[in-house]
Amino acid sequence: MNGMVLLIIGVGGVFGALARFYLGRVIGRYFPRTFPLGTFLINVTGSFLLGLSTAHIAGLPVAGQVMIERYGFQIGFLGAYTTHSTFAYESIRLLEDGEWQNFFLYIAGSTVVGLLFCGLGFALGAK
Repeated sequence: MNGMVLLIIGVGGVFGALARFYLGRVIGRYFPRTFPLGTFLINVTGSFLLGLSTAHIAGLPVAGQVMIERYGFQIGFLGAYTTHSTFAYESIRLLEDGEWQNFFLYIAGSTVVGLLFCGLGFALGAK
């Protein structure tokens, strides 16, 4: 992998991590903490954007544009923006706190809604 690809991934990752951090804080400020809504919304919107950008890349004729969107946006930005590790940690915390209903809602909702939004993004991007 060449240095330019690593730079593109790194720049995208910085912006993705910052977006996740600030969006998570804003959502957490306005909604109760019994359900991890911030991570849920971040992962769902990330799934949508991945589907949308994947369909978009398929229509790009220029290799440079594909490289920036694939490496910079999908791998860098979305890789840092979405977070499976936080999802797993927050799921365990819900169990520890006895929030069984929120636990099942969170894991099922994150999986099902994430898949639906990824598919929706891909369908919209393909049009």
